[in-house]
Amino acid sequence: MTDHVSAIEAAQGERERALNPPADWPAGFEAFVHNHGSRLVKSLALITLDRGLAEDAAQEAFLQLYLHWDEISARQDPAAWLFRVGMNRCKNYRRTLGRAARLVDHMGRSLREDDLAGEWSPEIDFVTAFKNLPNRQRMAVALRYLAGFSTAQIAQAMGISEGAVGSHLHKARASLRRVLEAD
Repeated sequence: MTDHVSAIEAAQGERERALNPPADWPAGFEAFVHNHGSRLVKSLALITLDRGLAEDAAQEAFLQLYLHWDEISARQDPAAWLFRVGMNRCKNYRRTLGRAARLVDHMGRSLREDDLAGEWSPEIDFVTAFKNLPNRQRMAVALRYLAGFSTAQIAQAMGISEGAVGSHLHKARASLRRVLEAD
């Protein structure tokens, strides 16, 4: 019984620490989290089609950014770095889930309409068409239209050239237009 009480108290302590950021946060970090947190989760959810995986990846990406804030913010765009780490975490999670046979049902879950609650909620036809895009096209579209990234930021986040970003966006728009106009 005391183990359960201790576990509950520990969880409550962690929750309070999460709700009240430490006073020694690096300058600008709290504002950065506020500005980019929901965009990161929504973008990753649209890319992966799995809200839970997106939230986990975003949390880890923010942790890594926090740990390396001074060096990253001094050398490169922290937003592009954050999104790149988040996307890489998503890829790692997907690989791990793919190897675990007991989680096959979890991976097959499709995106529900409420998974992207907020300012923008796509129609189910759009989500279906979006699911069929290749991964890089899905990433580029989510970063451009949901996260609001420039072509240069998308290139940095995805680790590809700006020309490749333009190509992915063009192909994705053409595919989506073909599918959605056919209906």
